[in-house]
Amino acid sequence: MGTNRDPRYDILFEPVQIGPVTAKNRFYQVPHCNGGGYRDPSAAARMRGIKAEGGWGVIFTEQNEMHHSSEISPYIELRLWDDDDLPMLAKMADAIHEYDALAGTQLTYAGINGPNLYSKEVPLAPTAMPIRTYTSDPVSARHDQKRHS
Repeated sequence: MGTNRDPRYDILFEPVQIGPVTAKNRFYQVPHCNGGGYRDPSAAARMRGIKAEGGWGVIFTEQNEMHHSSEISPYIELRLWDDDDLPMLAKMADAIHEYDALAGTQLTYAGINGPNLYSKEVPLAPTAMPIRTYTSDPVSARHDQKRHS
């Protein structure tokens, strides 16, 4: 069975160098949440493994919370709060690498937009001015006063 692909699109199927690595093609799955997050890492790994099996060259995770003072519950996302979170992320990367795709993650710090309903931590932000987050929860942050010279 031959391909009737328009030759203008051939470039999409060619390898592309991204820094020190090479993607097998230009199909790039941007970060997006699937609702599994830290609660169902097997489903998240399987979903992204299926994309790799389907031929995508680069596959990213969803937002990956990088600190417990930055969680956006009630929404479920991946977490990279400590070393205990590494096995689930490794499982996802392994599922992606099984089909020679590149794996990436979107590190996220929600700052004052993180209501932290689970961790109860006060978020860090450039201002302590109270706001309503996208979940309509009122939040006030600790003002990060670190100065860079």
